[in-house]
Amino acid sequence: MPDPDERPAVAIFDLDGTLVVGQTQLLLVRYLYKARVISRVFLAGTALWFLAYKAGLVKVTEASRAKGAQVLAGLTVAEADDLMLRFTEEVMVPRLHPASSAALAEHLAEGDTVVVVSAALDPLVRALCRHLGVKDYACAVCEIVDGRYTGRLTGLVPYAGEKARVAAALVAERGADPAGCWAYADHDSDLELLRFVGHPVAVNPRPGLRAVAEREGWPILQSPTPETGGSSNG
Repeated sequence: MPDPDERPAVAIFDLDGTLVVGQTQLLLVRYLYKARVISRVFLAGTALWFLAYKAGLVKVTEASRAKGAQVLAGLTVAEADDLMLRFTEEVMVPRLHPASSAALAEHLAEGDTVVVVSAALDPLVRALCRHLGVKDYACAVCEIVDGRYTGRLTGLVPYAGEKARVAAALVAERGADPAGCWAYADHDSDLELLRFVGHPVAVNPRPGLRAVAEREGWPILQSPTPETGGSSNG
């Protein structure tokens, strides 16, 4: 094994609420409705779910995440990629957190391996990573059959504990020492991820995470947060 001081550093970034202000799934549904890809009924159902989520009446589950993949059902890979590219440029880029995106650029400049780990859909994450110059990511993988998205997910979604396990595997694959790695997140469901690394950073933290960060003395990056419909931690 290389000397600990010479081992590579990995910087892990959450997406929703960390790199991008707001909840990408809700933003995407609104965008696809305007693009006439999904129906008014689908839009209304999604909006109602997020209202219930903000009120604490429902929780994020594997079933609710799987339903989110239905926005891509029937689209070819090329059609989805084109939509995600436009969505990224028109919606995501203007919502990038100045502080966390600057930190990401700094890690890239230092030669660190930057990885985005998110529960968001893979075509969306891939498009944003391409814009940011990030090669490595892990996300919710959407099923493709005969060149079209089925509207279903495959495999486990990297959320909460699963996000931490995915990050640990990525760090191990690269021969990095967790003590020399970084993680950026906004939600208390990411505490397992943040505690896994030696350099945890809270970004616009939700109350639960803020309390832990302040108690532990973790750095806190704060950026303006316009009204976005909330974050369900992607």
